Amino acid sequence: ITHDPNWPSNDIDHFILAKLEENKLHPSPPASKLELLRRVTIDLTGLPPSPSEIADYLADASPSAYEKVIDRLLASPRYGERWARHWLDVVRYGESHGYEQNHLRENAWPYRDYVIRAFNEDKPFTKFVEEQLAGDVVANGDPNIEVATGFLVAGVHDTVGNNAIAAQRQQRADDLDDVVATVGATFMGLTVGCAKCHDHKFDPIPQSDYYALSAVFAGLRHEERPIASPKSETQQREIKSIAEQSALLQSKLKSIEDQARAATPKPDAKPLAAALNPRRNIDDFPAATAKFIRLTIDATKDNSEPCIDELEVYAAETGPNLALASAGATASASSLLPGFPIHQVPNLSDGQYGNDHSWISNERGQGWAQIQLPEPAKISRVIWGRDNSATHTFNDRLITRYHIEISADAKTWTTVATSENHAGAASDPPQLNLTEPQRQERDKLHAALESLKKRTAALQSAKAYVGRFTPPDPVFLLKRGDVMQRAEEIPPTAFTRIPNLPGNLQLSPTAPEFDRRLNLAHWICDNRNPLPARVFVNRVWQYHFGKGLVPTPSDFGANGEPPSHPALLDYLATDFMKNGWTLKRLHRQILLSRTYQQTGRPDDAALSAGLAADAGNRLLWRMPLRRLEAEAVRDSILFASGKLDLSPAATGGPGFRLYKYKIVNIGIYESLPDQGPETFRRAVYQQSARNIHDDLMAAFDEPENAQRAPRRELTTTPLQALTLFNAPFVLQQANYFSDRVQKESTPDPADQTDHAFLLAFGRKPSLQERENSVAVIRRHGLPALCRALFNANEFLTY
Repeated sequence: ITHDPNWPSNDIDHFILAKLEENKLHPSPPASKLELLRRVTIDLTGLPPSPSEIADYLADASPSAYEKVIDRLLASPRYGERWARHWLDVVRYGESHGYEQNHLRENAWPYRDYVIRAFNEDKPFTKFVEEQLAGDVVANGDPNIEVATGFLVAGVHDTVGNNAIAAQRQQRADDLDDVVATVGATFMGLTVGCAKCHDHKFDPIPQSDYYALSAVFAGLRHEERPIASPKSETQQREIKSIAEQSALLQSKLKSIEDQARAATPKPDAKPLAAALNPRRNIDDFPAATAKFIRLTIDATKDNSEPCIDELEVYAAETGPNLALASAGATASASSLLPGFPIHQVPNLSDGQYGNDHSWISNERGQGWAQIQLPEPAKISRVIWGRDNSATHTFNDRLITRYHIEISADAKTWTTVATSENHAGAASDPPQLNLTEPQRQERDKLHAALESLKKRTAALQSAKAYVGRFTPPDPVFLLKRGDVMQRAEEIPPTAFTRIPNLPGNLQLSPTAPEFDRRLNLAHWICDNRNPLPARVFVNRVWQYHFGKGLVPTPSDFGANGEPPSHPALLDYLATDFMKNGWTLKRLHRQILLSRTYQQTGRPDDAALSAGLAADAGNRLLWRMPLRRLEAEAVRDSILFASGKLDLSPAATGGPGFRLYKYKIVNIGIYESLPDQGPETFRRAVYQQSARNIHDDLMAAFDEPENAQRAPRRELTTTPLQALTLFNAPFVLQQANYFSDRVQKESTPDPADQTDHAFLLAFGRKPSLQERENSVAVIRRHGLPALCRALFNANEFLTY
């Protein structure tokens, strides 16, 4: 096949080299060790290599050093998180309904976790298909398998009811169309949705096939359902594991609190203030200058969500309330109980008392309320109440343990008062006089414990948004797709025009509903079906090279683009089926090829020849340079700053939100002004509502998950640069990045530069880069350099 027998290292290279030589092109030289390590690490995990991983790889001179890296990465739990995100794009996964109301699906996440587990376990693709179409049938009581049918209901669903028959039929037809079109595109690479109104104009898909496939799913309903008995062995094992993780985190939290308590000077005894009450509580303390005043709740009566009707701040016993909004102060809070117009954050500083003018946290027994003064002021008193109205009706939601802190810059906080100052209070709070590192670690532990608590509650409730199955509705062929023009009833079958593979699904007239889905799964993965393996290996190729052998990954029909290497696609698909349909083996084939290991930066002569003959690099005469996807941009920023939480407690379970959410008939989503430790998880765990995007990820082409995204758009816009330079999240993380560099290196700006470059780019700086960076540090400070590194092309590409 080839005229250069020394270049190929496996069969893939023979196919690639044959095409190159046919077009008078040559492959590029191999990538450097550092270039290759960064490429393969990001490819498989979505994260850059750590300094220790870089050092280990550079020190390993064995011929198998690179192969060992591949094996380590494929065994990492980070691998499943990375490749699950690719699959979730393909299957239109989102955690809200979409349409007008767009309410959140609080229990959609078990499907996301299933996909991550499936990739980490290297589940054979045939099993992966079977479980997503019929997990309720094949699970044998295992909830981790049963939730796989979340695939079927991962798309949008209109929750607005309608009494009109035509509207009801249309809503039902839209739900079925979403499933049928997704199954056809995801597993077969066919635009079967084009046959809804007439026979497909380009591909051999008659209109009857579209409705026959609809009949397969005619028992599916968009709903939550119990996924397994809470007494199931699998569930109990997971609950026990979470309990063990919680105990470990509680132990770490206690250690921090004990250290803080031991370091806290014992104050002289003084008279206690009045016992806490629902009306008016006064905390006096030595006068101190502050701009920010925060009351943090640690416990409430009956563990209810805490309520405050007014948070007042005074300079002395007499004088004006400095916390009033009318005086220029601004109120903020940790969260807000949704759905109650009378309970809002601005009520904390509106000067009005009583339940009808109050704020309620959305966390049981927890939360914080904060006042930002327009200018720093010397203060000595804080007053708060739950219901200080004339009638005083409400005694619930009373705060029973809290601490008050002040700050000049909202970064360094000092505790000035606690609930221990009041008669009848419990033991002294452990949060007194925490150092800033202790406070950050405490907040991180609290966020992890809250996440574990939510996971346990979800497991014990044993419900997930994975569809409910009922006796199938009859399905009729619709003339021109009009729901009011029903023709003949259509029985459930698969596609009827695939040679040598009957589409009848071998169903008896009395077959139960689940047989339709299970038999379709077996039909899809039948070895006589040429499409699923070809479609899947092409997707994998696309995520390794930036473009598939077939550039239209969900359209292998006549309107799709032809493959660049047809024989290679056939070879990979056939080999994939023959060797157990296992993805990790396919990864190894691709990653160990010389094709993948080429440099992305050939010399000028090779670049000029390649651009002249194949400007789009479809023949792969060099390795394409790729930009990080939106989620990988955020994850890499957190990784460099040292704030990315990869602990077991932050892996899986209910997602975190990058927005504030409330319901006023429709779902209302507001930008989250401050992203705290609870959001420092991998982006795949974000609770991804439809039509709602974080500014950073939106700028870097995060797809709209109301639609399937088999191939992400890649844009270059001014907004990307502006966001990376000015977004509050990036500025926050640049400061954390700076803190990490100072902690892990010396005070010498040159050493700090070296370490910052290593964390950001996986390499040391050149002499010129070091000289320029040192100048930046001396003139603008280390955070400025860290911010600049986040904005570099090298940080965003691999």
